[in-house]
Amino acid sequence: MRRVVTGVVVGALLMLGTASLDTFTDAEVPVLGSFAAVAAPPEEPEVVEVPAPPATPGTCLTWSRADAADTALVDCAQPHLFEQAGTVVLADQVALPDDSTWRQLVDERCGPVVMSYLSDVFDPDGRYRVGALKPSASKWEQGDRELRCGLQSASRSGALYPMTGRVAEGDQAAVQEPGVCLAIDGPRVGDPVACSGPHALETVGIVDMAADFPNGYPAVADQDAYLQPKCNEIAAAYAGGPTVVTDKGLTVYWNNISEESWAAGTYRANCNVAALLPDRSGFAPVTGPVTGDVVIGDQLAPPAENTPDAGIPAPPTTTPAAPTTAPPADGTGAPPPSPAPTEGAPPAGEAPPAEVPVEIPVPLEGT
Repeated sequence: MRRVVTGVVVGALLMLGTASLDTFTDAEVPVLGSFAAVAAPPEEPEVVEVPAPPATPGTCLTWSRADAADTALVDCAQPHLFEQAGTVVLADQVALPDDSTWRQLVDERCGPVVMSYLSDVFDPDGRYRVGALKPSASKWEQGDRELRCGLQSASRSGALYPMTGRVAEGDQAAVQEPGVCLAIDGPRVGDPVACSGPHALETVGIVDMAADFPNGYPAVADQDAYLQPKCNEIAAAYAGGPTVVTDKGLTVYWNNISEESWAAGTYRANCNVAALLPDRSGFAPVTGPVTGDVVIGDQLAPPAENTPDAGIPAPPTTTPAAPTTAPPADGTGAPPPSPAPTEGAPPAGEAPPAEVPVEIPVPLEGT
């Protein structure tokens, strides 16, 4: 059997926090942020230094402005954009790192901090990513080398989704709720969008495999055998009839769970509907929800336009619904989709080739 892998979130990539907590008058806010200054009233000096919120592990930060100048410490039970896990002092760094070096530093230095904070229970394919907040250039010149490490939930575009509750106490699943459609961005899958417009796939349900595989991680073939009838049944009920999906030229897909994700407590998988391009090179743009009129394009979709800037709060049209059924607090969510075709899907062996230059989804040959 071959699977169509649609990783909605890049799995092993540790993202450098794209939140900017630094704003400069008449200047573009840096992609990576810090705690430096906010614009002052006209009668005051050009900028006013503001104290940074406490860096205590387990505390949460949020902001609403695109430049994050209104960053505030909030109760983690309230929506927030960043959960602090700890700090790292970059004593060995003399020069201000460039963006590439920052990403490497976050990978190398913040990854272990976050893993320790979460007691090594972290789904590498899950809803959350390792992020960081760095000192501004001015603070760096003053000797500030503190890198704040933490967790964030980033969209495909890099905009940040609000989080509620502490990561270690909740569900790390990267599943989407039924009715959420993910944009089509050229050959890639993008942020959640309205199903009435072009999209790559529509989520029709969630399946929790924990109870039916109590003895440990199920092999991909076992997941496929279990999920195929489940997802077909869910898709039929969601669409309004057993043949609606195939009658409209769509296919049912599901995501397989990796062994690493299962070990972190991820047992839930998404069931989705989508369509492939005629040459099987990737997903076709679908317009309209499966419960209504559906139009399937036969050409590669153009790149998405007007995507949010990285590091800013995601606009409402790209904010996914919060997970519903959460696994126990000591087990965590579900990974990004690695769906497989079901009945009505393209014949086995006709999955899009691995050469397609895509990241999300990544049409790959499965086993």
